[in-house]
Amino acid sequence: MRSRVETAIVVFALALATSACAGAGASGAGRVGEAERLRAGLTGREAQSLAPQAFAAADRELELARQAAAAGDSTGADLHADRAVASYNQAIALARLARATQEEAAASEALARATDEAARYAAQRKAVDREADDLEKQLRVAREAQLPPPSGPADPERERARLVATQALATQARLLCSAARLVSPQAPGLGEAEAAVTALDKQLEAARPPVPIDPAARARAACLASLTKARRAASADGDPSDTLLGELSRAASALTPARDERGVVVTLRSAFKGDKLATESEATLKDLGRVAAAHPTFAVQVVLHDAQAPSAAEAAANQRRGEAVVKALVDGGAAAAKVKVEQAGAKAPVVDPRDARRRERNARVEIVFVSPAS
Repeated sequence: MRSRVETAIVVFALALATSACAGAGASGAGRVGEAERLRAGLTGREAQSLAPQAFAAADRELELARQAAAAGDSTGADLHADRAVASYNQAIALARLARATQEEAAASEALARATDEAARYAAQRKAVDREADDLEKQLRVAREAQLPPPSGPADPERERARLVATQALATQARLLCSAARLVSPQAPGLGEAEAAVTALDKQLEAARPPVPIDPAARARAACLASLTKARRAASADGDPSDTLLGELSRAASALTPARDERGVVVTLRSAFKGDKLATESEATLKDLGRVAAAHPTFAVQVVLHDAQAPSAAEAAANQRRGEAVVKALVDGGAAAAKVKVEQAGAKAPVVDPRDARRRERNARVEIVFVSPAS
C-alpha cells in the first residue's frame, strides 16, 4: 500500500511539473481553458469514479482558477489551473492503479477457485484409485481362493518341479500370514490360515506323495485374505506404501525397493561376511531403521533366503545373522517390537538352485515394510 501512495505522489509531482512547463508561456485564460478541456474529456470516465478524491481536488483547483481569472488575477489563475491539470492527471494514474488492483484481485480469486477445484478433483481421483486398487486385490484374493481342480499324477521331473513350486507357495503363505499378524494379530481368519500353513509344512516334511500343491495354493490364498482383512481393519485411509516407496527410491540410488502383497520390499545381497554383517549392509540397515522410525505404522519383516537348502550348522548361523539384522535396524531407530525375522531357507528361489553358477542369487535378505493399509 505504501508503494502505491509513493507512486501516486511521484505521478502527481511529474504531472505538476509537466503542466507547469507546458503552460509557462500561456496566458492565464488559456491555461484555465486547457484545464477545462481536460476536465470535459474526463467526464464519465474511470478517473472520476475510481479516484474521486483526486478528481474532487482537481475540480476545486479549477474553480479557484476560474475565480482568479474572473478577478483579473492571471498569476493566481495560472497557478490554480496548473494544479488542476496535475490533479486530473493524478486522478487518471490512480484510476489505472485501482483498475489494475481490481483485476489482480479478480485473477487471484479465480486462481484460488481453480486451485480448490483441482484439489477436489485430485481427492476424487485418489479415492477412485484406492477403490479400484482394493477391488483388484479382492479379485486376486478371490481367484486364489477358488479351489483348483485336483492334480493328477506326473512324471518324476514334473513332480520335482511341482515340489519346488509347492515349497515356494508354502513359504509365501507363511510370510503373508506373518505379515498379517504384524498388522493385526486379531485379523479374521488368521488362526485358520496359520493352521493350514502348519499342516502344509508337516505334509512337506513327511515327503509322501502326492506333492500337496493344491493345499499350498489354498493356504497362500487364505493368508493373503487374512492380510487384506487385517489392513482393512487397521486403516480406512489410502495406502501409505506409495509415500514410503517414493521415499526409499529417493533415499539411495543403490536401493531398488519394490511392491508386493506384503508391502514395500528392499532386497540386500552379499549382506554378510560370515555370521556378521558387511559394513556397507550394516549402514544400509541403519538407514532403513531410520525410515522405519519415521513411518511407525509399518511393521518390518526380515526374511533370510539361502542359496541352497541349509545344513543344521548353516541354519544356526542364519539365526545369528537374523539377530544382527534386527540389531542394525533397531540401532537405526526401528521399534524392536515391530520387527520379526523369518527364515525362508531355499524354499523361495529366484533362480534354479541346480544352476551352480547362478544359485548364489537366491541368497538374499528381504526387508519388508508391511503396509498397514490394503
